[in-house]
Amino acid sequence: MTALSIVHLCNLPLPETHPDFERILTHPGRWVLNLALAQKAHTDINPILVVQVPGASANHVQCIEGVDVHFVAAPDRLRSATLFHFDAKRLSKYVRNIDPDLVHAHGTEDAYALSALATGLPYVITVQGCLFIINRLARPPLISRNTIVQLIERYVLRRASHVIAKSKYVQKELTATFPNLCLHEIPNTFDPRLLEIDSTKGLVPKKIAFVGTVIPRKGFDLLIDAVASLPESLISVVELHVFGNHSGQPSDYEKRELERARSILGDRLVLHGILPAIEVAKHVAGCSLLVAPSREEMFGNQVIEAMLVGTAVLVADQTAMAENVRRFGGGSVAPQEDALAFGKGIQAALEASPPTTESVRNRIVKAMGPSTIALAHREVYEEICKNGRR
Repeated sequence: MTALSIVHLCNLPLPETHPDFERILTHPGRWVLNLALAQKAHTDINPILVVQVPGASANHVQCIEGVDVHFVAAPDRLRSATLFHFDAKRLSKYVRNIDPDLVHAHGTEDAYALSALATGLPYVITVQGCLFIINRLARPPLISRNTIVQLIERYVLRRASHVIAKSKYVQKELTATFPNLCLHEIPNTFDPRLLEIDSTKGLVPKKIAFVGTVIPRKGFDLLIDAVASLPESLISVVELHVFGNHSGQPSDYEKRELERARSILGDRLVLHGILPAIEVAKHVAGCSLLVAPSREEMFGNQVIEAMLVGTAVLVADQTAMAENVRRFGGGSVAPQEDALAFGKGIQAALEASPPTTESVRNRIVKAMGPSTIALAHREVYEEICKNGRR
C-alpha cells in the first residue's frame, strides 16, 4: 500500500488564533480531528482537515496537534436557498488545489457531501446528522432549510458508492432507503487523553450530567420530566449539570426547559455552556450518571466518552447509544418517550454502588481504539482508490 493524502471535509471548533474566535459559534465536536490524529499515529495517511466557516472574515490555516487544518471563509446567507451551490463550488475548488488522493466528507447535513461529489476526486461519505431520519421526528415546513438539506442529501446518496455508517442502526436505515450504497460500519474513535482521566477521583454522589444541545431531538424535556418524577427526598439533593447550552441566544425551547429545570432544582441546576470536549469529560468523570434521552442519535460520542471515564449512563432505546450500551455494558436503556422509566432509571443508578468500569473501558478500547479505527478507514480508502473514482 502506498501512502495516501486524505482531505477531511468536516466541522471543528475554531482555535483561539482564528481571527473570528468567540465571534462565530461553530460545532464543538472534534471527532474528525481524533480520527486524523489516529491516522497520523497508526497509518501512513497524511490527513488534512478543511472546515468551512460561514460568516468568517478570512481564510485561516493552522497546524492543530500536528494536523494541518484549513478554515475556509464563506458568506453566511442564502446558503440553503441556493442549494449550497456556491459552497460546493468554493470547497471543491479549494480541495482540488490541495490535490489529495481521496476526499472524506463528514456529514450530509450541510455542504460537505455535495462538495466531495463536486471535486471529481475519489470520495467517501460518513453519514451523520442524516436528515431523512431526523425529519421523521418533526416534519419541517415545505420551504425550510431541513427540507432543502434532505433533498440534497437524497441527491448525493443516490449518486454515491461508498458510505461509512457509525452504527448498525444507521446502516440499517441506509440499506433500506439507499440500496445502491456500499456500506462500511466504522464507529468514531475517541481522544486517547480520555484514558488518562482518573475516574476514581472527584466523584460526587447524586450528580447527573446532560451533554448536548438543548433541543427537542436530544430529549432535554424528557429529562426534566424524569427529574420531576423522582421522590422528593432525591429531588432535594440531586444536581443536574448541563454541558452544551447556548448562553448567548437560546431558543424558546431551551429557555422554557431551563426555566422549568430551575424551578425544580434551584441552584442545583448548573449550566456550563459549550466547553472543549476534554474539559467536559473531566467534569463528567465526577458525575454519578450521564443521562441521554435523545429521541434520535446516530452515534452518541458523549455516551462513549462517559463510559471511558467511568461514569454510568442511561440512554434512550432505538438509538445507536442503546446499541453501544448493550454491546459494552456500563449503563442501562430506557424506552423512548418514557419519562417515568427514565426517572426510575435515574433513581436506580443514583442509589446503586459505583459501577466497575475497567472491563467496559477495555471493550471500548478494543472496538473503537485509535489504531483499530484508523486501520479500518485505511482499508476503505485503499479499496476506493484502487477502483478509481467514487
